[in-house]
Amino acid sequence: MALWRSPVRPRYGPRKKSGTDHGEDNREIVLFRFYLFSMIAQHIALKDKTLTVAWDDHHQSVISLRTLRDNCPCAGCQGETILFKTYKPAPQPELPGKYQLTGAEQVGAYALKLVWGDGHQTGIYTWERLRSLCECASCRNTATAT
Repeated sequence: MALWRSPVRPRYGPRKKSGTDHGEDNREIVLFRFYLFSMIAQHIALKDKTLTVAWDDHHQSVISLRTLRDNCPCAGCQGETILFKTYKPAPQPELPGKYQLTGAEQVGAYALKLVWGDGHQTGIYTWERLRSLCECASCRNTATAT
């Protein structure tokens, strides 16, 4: 069980007295239960035109660079919805280096930012998204079974 601190007022201690408080106990403890699951990348490697991700649950994901780039999660590639209006992305010309991975950096403890050969670098792939793009034999069999 984890404690969460309210951004509005302290977790423990009395609130400021108002004219209607009559000495009652006004301490507040907010409890949340966080269910953590194994979805953290331990090792990421680029071999030929494939990204290999070793997960903390001992699964080994294999993802082609073409699949990664075609499933880029950024608004420029996937579009976005703002105030119930959906904006489709403009068609992008096929630039040299589109499927060439030139860099990667971790974003916090939850994602990976990839840099592509054509200069595109706004896609942030969460660990869950990377795991869902896995093209290994066991994941493909699971996907076709459902």
